[in-house]
Order: sequence, then C-alpha cells, then structure tokens
Amino acid sequence: MGRRLALLVATYEYEDAGLRRLTAPAHDAEALAEVLRDPEIAGFEVTTLINEPHYRAGEAIGELFRDRRRDDLTLLYFTGHGLKDDEGRLHLAMGNTRRDNLAFTSLPAELIDRAMTGCASRQQVLILDCCYSGAFPAGRLAKGDTDMHTLERFRGSGRSVLTASDATQYSFEGDRLHGLAPQSVFTRHLVSGLRDGSADLDGDGDITLDELYAYVHDKVVEEMPQQRPKKQENVEGRIVIARNVHWRLPEHLRHALASPVPADRLGAIEGLAHRYQVGNATVREQVAREMRRLLDDDSRAVSTAAAARFDPLLGTAGPGAATPGQGSSAALAPSAPNRASTATIRWSFPTEAAVHAELAVVNGLVCVGNSFGRVHAVEVTTGRGHWQFEAENPVRAVLAVTEGALAVAEGPCVHMLNAYSGGERWQFGVRQQSGVALETDGGALYVASANSVDALNIATGKKIWRFCPRLAYFRWLAAAGGLVWTATDRAVYGVHAATGKRTWRTAITAPVSSRSALSGWVLYVGSGDGQLYAVDALTGEVRWRTPAGGAITTSPAVADGLVCVSTETGLVCGIDAATGEIRWQSAGPTLTRSSPAVAGGMVYVGSADGHLYALHAETGTEQWRIPTTLGIQPPPLVSGGVVYVANASGRLYAVDTRGGA
Repeated sequence: MGRRLALLVATYEYEDAGLRRLTAPAHDAEALAEVLRDPEIAGFEVTTLINEPHYRAGEAIGELFRDRRRDDLTLLYFTGHGLKDDEGRLHLAMGNTRRDNLAFTSLPAELIDRAMTGCASRQQVLILDCCYSGAFPAGRLAKGDTDMHTLERFRGSGRSVLTASDATQYSFEGDRLHGLAPQSVFTRHLVSGLRDGSADLDGDGDITLDELYAYVHDKVVEEMPQQRPKKQENVEGRIVIARNVHWRLPEHLRHALASPVPADRLGAIEGLAHRYQVGNATVREQVAREMRRLLDDDSRAVSTAAAARFDPLLGTAGPGAATPGQGSSAALAPSAPNRASTATIRWSFPTEAAVHAELAVVNGLVCVGNSFGRVHAVEVTTGRGHWQFEAENPVRAVLAVTEGALAVAEGPCVHMLNAYSGGERWQFGVRQQSGVALETDGGALYVASANSVDALNIATGKKIWRFCPRLAYFRWLAAAGGLVWTATDRAVYGVHAATGKRTWRTAITAPVSSRSALSGWVLYVGSGDGQLYAVDALTGEVRWRTPAGGAITTSPAVADGLVCVSTETGLVCGIDAATGEIRWQSAGPTLTRSSPAVAGGMVYVGSADGHLYALHAETGTEQWRIPTTLGIQPPPLVSGGVVYVANASGRLYAVDTRGGA
C-alpha cells in the first residue's frame, strides 16, 4: 500500500497593503492538519506551511509530487487568495505576493499543474479554499467573465480537484478595492465531516473524496447560498480520504436487534448482511458481533435464517460455531465470491422508458436519457431525482462536457444543459440519421451525425468547423490531445481538432462497431466480421488485428492493458492491448448485450436476461451477478466504486461493488 502525503499551505498575512485589507481566511488549516494527521482517522504524513513566501511553498509542492509511486495518495491544500492577472491566468497569493509583480512573487497555477502532471501518483487531490480576485487591465473596467475557470486549469489523469468557489468575489482598480472576500466556511465543514464521521454518507465506514465533497457542498450551500463549491475528477476507482471512527449501526437496526419481538430481529438480518458486505474492517468487526448474536438467538426461526444468510459471509459452520470475542481478522474475511451476494443494489430509480444512450456522471448526479425524450438527473448518493429535462424525441446520447455542463442529443437537435439545474443553455441542429455521437476535448464539443462531424464552441454552441469527406454515416467519435477520430462504415479517420482537416484514413474490412476505445494513443476498433483492430491514433497504421469469435456488436473497453469486447455469439473476450493475444473468453447463453466496462480489476457487462455480471479482468471468471429483471443495453458506468446500469424498462440501478468484488 502506498504512502499518504499531504501538504497544507495557508496564507493569512500579506506584505501587500491591498491584500492586508481583505478578510483573512479562517485559521482552520491547522485543524485540517490535525484531523488528516490522526492515525485513527486519516493517517496522512502532513506538512503545514503558514504565511510562507512563494519560493518556500513552491519548493514544498515540488517535493510533494517528486519521486512518488503510482499507489501513493498525494493531497495539496491551499487556503488564501487567488489572483487573476490581466491575461486571466490564476495565481495563488503568498505572504510576499505583490499584485504588481504576480509572475515572480506568487504561485502560478500553471506551475502547480506542471508538478502534478509529472507525478507518477494516480491518486492526486488538490483542494483550493480560495476567494478570488478579478483583474482590472489598464484603462479598462473589470473583465466581463466573473468565473475563474479553476477546474479547467487543473485537468489531468489521476487527479481530483475541489474548490470552495469558482467566482471572483473582489477586484482592484489601482489601490481601490471593489467587493468583499467573504470568510470561507468550506474548510470548517471539511474538518467537521472528517472528524465526526458525518461525511460517511453511505455508512460503509470509509469517507471517500466523492462523499466528502457532497457533504461539504451541501453544508456550504445551506449556510452560504451564494457560494458554490465545485469538483472535477479523472481517476479510476474511489479515493478513500478517512475512516469514520464514530461509526455505529443505523438506529433502525439497533432498535430491531434490541426488540423482544422475534419478527423485528428477523427483519434486521438483511440489513446486517448488507452492512457487512459494503463496510470496511471497522464496520465488519462491529456487524460480525451482532451477526453472531443472531446465530445464537433463542428464536429458532431467527437463528436458522441468520445461519442461512451469515454462514457464507462469516465462514462459520452453523449457529454457535463462533462466539463474541473468539473472532479473528481471518474469521471476519468474506468467503469465496458468492454470486447472489457479493454486490448490492444501493438504490433504483424509474425513468419510465427504455434507455439506449450511455449514462453520464456529472456534479454528483448520474444522468440518463430515455426513449420518451426525457433526461433524468439522479443524485448518486441517495437515488433521488434532482431535475428532469423534456425533449421532443428519443434521447440518443448524453455526455458530461464539463462539471457544470451536460450535452444531450435527441432527434435532429443537440442541447447543452446546465448540469446543476437542467436548464438549456443553447441548442444546435444536426442532420439526423439513426443516431448521434458526442465527444468533448479541449473546450470543444464534437457531434457526429449523418454525413458530417461538427466541432462546436462549448460556451456558445457556434460551429467551429465541419468535416464531411463523403456521403457516409459517421458511427462514433473520440478526441484527445488536439486530435479527433471518427469512422464511417468501412474507414477510420484522424482529424486535426483545430482545423477539421483530415490527417489520415484507414480502411476496415467490415462495418465498424458503434464506438472505439482509446488508450495510450491507440484506437481499438471492432468490426462486423468479428475482427478487433488496434490502430495507431497518430498515423492510422494498423498495429494488429485479432478475431474475437463473432461479430463485434458493441463497443470495446480498455483499461490496465486489457481490451474487452462483446460479440453476437454471447462471448466476452479479454485481449492483450499491446499484442492482440486473447487472454480469455467468457461465455453464457445470454451473457452479453451491452458494451463492457473495465475498472478496478473487474469487467462489468449487462445481459439480455437482465443480469449485471462482474468478471475477473485477469481470468474472465465470473465473480458475481445481480438481476435487474429486464435486458441491459447501455454499457455499465463505473464511478466511485458503484456501477450504474439501466434496463429495458428504463429503471436505473446503482450497484455497490465493494462488498466482495
């Protein structure tokens, strides 16, 4: 297990007279350091810098991100003032920062981003508890753009960014101060959520970064509605920040277990099993004690039902095989994967009609569009509907564009929605055929439909360029690093993202599948004749081609050197991403219907009979399955240890995988 390292940088005192007149940040960085350092709660190695000059803080940031391992967790926290220069660039103010010389007396966001990009850690957390200043260029009034666009400055793989706000609260015109720098409540709620465990929203004993953000966001907005925290992440799996040292059984379970009525105790069995499956070691230890008490319950009905449910989990041989105080860590470990119980449906939500478009997670919401033309945004932690958007035609594509924006394609129209409220920002008409594909990268939204690919400005919806080499339907899109890739029936194209000009074209022997997978500058493309192609994304050269055992009817998925595809014969194939060698094949009579998803050493795939399957990524062996009653068509979406799937009736499920997968 990697190291957990945190650097906390706080600036309360400034040499610049203008900055001294601002409200100082609350002195709670020290409190955050204390809770992060606590070995029972978070166990970080913490370094704290208070009121240091920019060069000392810069040196410490360089050390934080230097020589790290892939499994290290690095956390950088800053509280103070963020200053926007005349060119709109972000600088973090330190004790010696001068507003008239930001370049050489502050911490430029660009340098911090560069240090994080060069770090090998795949779990990097950046927390900015800043109030921001706008710039007054000489001879002009304040810039019209009052947003800092902080998240856009810190994009990167393996990185999560939390900000207390993203709007300018004050500015200077010469030495005249306009506006206020409000006292932040952000860090105070960070500390309280970690210290008392209230940020453990799902009650599994761990406080993940997603949970911490959701908790703090709601607390801040409740206390200061004008302040809106934001989050951006590009990580695989979940980041556990702390343990809930105050975890207790939910009140309803405690009451049921203490009840003299056997039926009440019987009703607590499933709740205990669920907590044992999803909980961390602390939770399991407490829950196991209660489970063993029920194994020895004086009601035969209760003890028999408890044995049937708990024996596979506890590894016991029957009631009375283990008593409180005799258990060890080995006894608390789960048994071999149990297909019926190693995943748990956290919640489900009815969207009322079949879902064909891929799902999207944005701003703590999972968004799903159905064949009735409705887009539902559902809270990931509770399963409650947050907002709904009504379109006129079946929804064909949903894509999270930024943390605050969601693109929706329906019929002949693409809508850009506000991810917080569902309100429409703009719409763009397209040539509809049988579908529309969406992709985003570098401030542009790319739309493929009928015989063209359009690049649109995300903010305005204005067309930047159109690519249409010939009359052919474009099937999918991918974009990264200044390039866009698309495909017609029998060819794959590379397109320059800035100009829309073709850079290469590669022929494919049979119609390509609905979407490609991109990893390490290689495109993985499936064809109707059962071939999986690995195409060099920069040159269009075919690196290898492998038969997958049947027509590839769904999109490939790639992670950790493994490409997975589903075929019309029911096979799921795991293929070495570098060589094209088939590592394994997993088959079932109705196993595959959706595209697979690969995350955390598992392959998730939906079936025609409505089951969500989890296969081991190394071997393809089935680890568990869970029913959703009807067939699953969209690919599963994995986020924060939860798999989201939608079935043919339109019901959206959140499946917690942490119980045994």
